[in-house]
Amino acid sequence: MRSILTASALALCALGAHAQTALDDRSGEATLACLERPTAPKYPDGAMTLRHNGLYRVQVTFTDAKREPEVKVLFSAGSDKLREAAEHYAQQFRLPCLKAGSTVELIQEVSFQAVADGDVQPSAPLNLPQPPDARYGACLRTPSQSLWLGPAPPPPGSQREIKNGNLVVNMAFTAPDRPPVVTVVYNTLNARYRSDILYHVAEYRVPCLDPGAKYTTQQTFSVHMEGNRGYAFKDVGIVTFLGMVRNADARPVNFELDTMGCPFRLRFSLGRPAIANGVTETGTPNPNRRGFIAWMEELELALKPEQFESLLGAQMFIDVPCGTIKLG
Repeated sequence: MRSILTASALALCALGAHAQTALDDRSGEATLACLERPTAPKYPDGAMTLRHNGLYRVQVTFTDAKREPEVKVLFSAGSDKLREAAEHYAQQFRLPCLKAGSTVELIQEVSFQAVADGDVQPSAPLNLPQPPDARYGACLRTPSQSLWLGPAPPPPGSQREIKNGNLVVNMAFTAPDRPPVVTVVYNTLNARYRSDILYHVAEYRVPCLDPGAKYTTQQTFSVHMEGNRGYAFKDVGIVTFLGMVRNADARPVNFELDTMGCPFRLRFSLGRPAIANGVTETGTPNPNRRGFIAWMEELELALKPEQFESLLGAQMFIDVPCGTIKLG
């Protein structure tokens, strides 16, 4: 881990409150359980005769439970006939449990290989999370008085030192003048610190929230104790990063980075195993990268417990070149 971490001794006891992270609407993941889609498309005769291969990635948008979805081609490598077959395949998808007024989007890949009688492999559909309304994050109000934590209580039992710790909370706002519904998703702090922080976030408000709307945000509070070693990430390339991942090849993957607008840079915020990693694109977002980003959101770095507690929420930039990532 030395190649991406630096260590230093903390000079004082400190509370670090990371900026609130607005959570995407991922309800589409549950809605996709009712997705109806046909079996793999038939290999077009003309393309098979000419031994044409192809890879296609489409974005499928559902706005009605009964109507044909909108299909947009994101990446196309192959003949027009194969592209048309991929589009026609996605146009037959239906989402009968979609609620009125809702929108669900997914990414679908279709691979055509002109071997034997024709091998057509559609990927598992991948939900495309819906971004939150930026207006709500801009008007979120926190208490005017800063959060202050008193001296740390003595360590329990025979423990000689007080370890660094974190509290991660989700806050769901459903009215402009009411406190959020707070859910603790990860906690390694003592009961007093936890209580003080929960009392503080109960004062958060989103005064511009529209009637019937819901806004959910996540925040990490980190407590670093005097004398404990601190750590920081260095920016790295994707190959170096994957060398620091625990069981990186546990799940077989094959990512063609050339289809994702390479090279590109990602901002990585450590979350696993406590919460999902934060992985965002710098520059213009490209939906072709969604599958790759979803995979990175679940990766766990091979960190010692004290390193993880010091680094939860810490960020680094990861540079991704062109090429292929094939593991497992």
